[in-house]
Parts: sequence; C-alpha cells; structure tokens
Amino acid sequence: MRRVVKSLGVILGISVAGIAGAQAAPSEPAFPRFTQAEGRQDADGLPLSGVKLCVLPDRAPCFEMPPAPLPNSPKELYQFGLMPRSERLPIASGGSWVFFSGMFSGGGSGMLERVAILRYGANGKIENLMPEVTQTETADRAMWKVPDVSPYPVFVRADFVWADDEDHFGKHFFVVDAWTFDPAIGQYRKRFSYRTAKRYDRGEGSDHVLSAERADILRHLAASK
Repeated sequence: MRRVVKSLGVILGISVAGIAGAQAAPSEPAFPRFTQAEGRQDADGLPLSGVKLCVLPDRAPCFEMPPAPLPNSPKELYQFGLMPRSERLPIASGGSWVFFSGMFSGGGSGMLERVAILRYGANGKIENLMPEVTQTETADRAMWKVPDVSPYPVFVRADFVWADDEDHFGKHFFVVDAWTFDPAIGQYRKRFSYRTAKRYDRGEGSDHVLSAERADILRHLAASK
C-alpha cells in the first residue's frame, strides 16, 4: 500500500503554555516508567502495526496505537507505526498522564500522525483517553494548561486546508480545534473548531499558527465552558 499524504513538515515536539486561574481535580496515579518502540515494518520500511508503549520493568502492560481505515477503502488501514514520540503530562492535582504519537507513511513524501493521551488506571491497565484524532505532519499541536477552562491538559491543534488555487509551498488557511477531558465520559471531546481568517505559511518545526491564534483560541475555550 503506497498512499501519499500531502507533504508537510513534521511537528514532533509538544509545547506547554498556561494562563492564570485554578480548578480542582481528583489526583491521578503517576504514569510509570515506560519504553516505546516502532511497529512492525515490511521490506520497504512501511508500517504493518502501530507504535507501542510498554510499562517497565516487565514491559507490560502495553499500548499499541490503533490503526485507522483509509477513506473510501475500509479494508485498508493506516498503521501509525513510525517515529514514536511521547511526553509526560503532569496533572495539577498530582500524578501524570502520557501524550503518545506515531506516524503513518505510505512511501511518499508525506506522513499522517495519530495521537493518544494515556492514563495508567487503578486496575493496572493503560487507558487511551483520546478518540481517533489524526492530522497531517505539518499540523501545529500542543498541550496547553488552561486551568480556567479545565484542570487537565488541553489538546489544541491547527491543520492546514489545501485549497484548489493554492500551491504546495504557499500559504494556507488552517482549521483550529481544541479538545478537553470530560470526566463524565472518561475521554477527551472536541470543544470547538474554526477556520482561520488569514493564511499562514507552513512554518515547519514550530507552533506559529497556535501562537498567532492564541487569543482567539482562548476566547473560544471560554465561550464553550
């Protein structure tokens, strides 16, 4: 399977930002030490299974990034088995979660990323708190601290919209959305989504769109409380 996702720059880091305020939340277990690995690959280096994160010292339990069906081809799957990245997320009331991601490549110049937010449950199992969320490799994404909105880390991102009249390396509009943890359902849910009023260049390796749109994002978050 050699599918090409439109090429954009890889955003591998997670930036953390906060605003003033305070809310209480139940304390969480600290996520244990862990190791991570790429998924199985075929002879061409294309992923056959998802990236994996395993708790140490026994390398169990483990979490494997779930696949996602290709559009209009439900029998074929995106396998997010490349370039695992992780970041520990401190919870304000105590404990920590882990942000985890993996990349899909179909052999072309572009990649697709899937993200997960992992919690180590009281039952000793790893729980993924994020529904299926994917974005192109150029998407700005970050975990923000916004205690006036949520006592948990807020996932924000901006991904480009490639219009018919735009060239590959030109400026694009972006769709911005934000996700917050909902304790009632035990998962993150989307709070809002909007399209930027201006075009931005791709800005590979930075979160320049999120930085530029920060005031609008915070206004949307406050309005969606």
